[in-house]
Amino acid sequence: MIVAIRAVILYAILLIAMRVMGKGDLGELQPFDLVVSLVLAELAVMPMEDLDAPLVHGIMATAVIMFLQCLISYISLKSNAARKIICGTPSIIYDHGRFNVKDMNKLRINMNDILGQMRLKGYYSFEDIDYLIMETNGDVSIVAPESKTVKRIKRIPIATILDGKIMYENLEKFNISKQQLDKSLKKEKLHYKDVLYGSIDENDKFVFYKR
Repeated sequence: MIVAIRAVILYAILLIAMRVMGKGDLGELQPFDLVVSLVLAELAVMPMEDLDAPLVHGIMATAVIMFLQCLISYISLKSNAARKIICGTPSIIYDHGRFNVKDMNKLRINMNDILGQMRLKGYYSFEDIDYLIMETNGDVSIVAPESKTVKRIKRIPIATILDGKIMYENLEKFNISKQQLDKSLKKEKLHYKDVLYGSIDENDKFVFYKR
């Protein structure tokens, strides 16, 4: 009966913790989120296995982990640099007939892994796709035309502004002029801090989404 009561209490505490940490933790997990979930699971088991251990210790440890997770999530939301360190960045593995071997080696994936992911997505030839992107949660995204008669995508949209911050790294990498960006913002009567997400498409057209 004591074990059952402890299990109910810990279940309620963990359920509340997962809800407080956000829906992102309930779907595809980032590596850091996966570690937190495993730690929470271990913390829930310990008070049920050892009846001599005070239940409040398990509740306190869960609360501390929940606080740290929320704190780090908030820091990641406000800082692009912190987001890169904690979550990493997506990697373009395949780009119009060219493979990014450097990132493949960095991520420790081989052609069999890539072909398997393609088959799971319903693609069987590299001729049918434009981009293959390894996301930060380990999933693969494929960018492809809807049919062979549709014009192929020359370049995926490039982020120029993210959460109100200019992506200088992307501007430099893809030779995008900041003067062009400023001009487009001025034309739309926007300041970069007002933009939740801004990008430039394959036709060099800037698109902005306000907060």
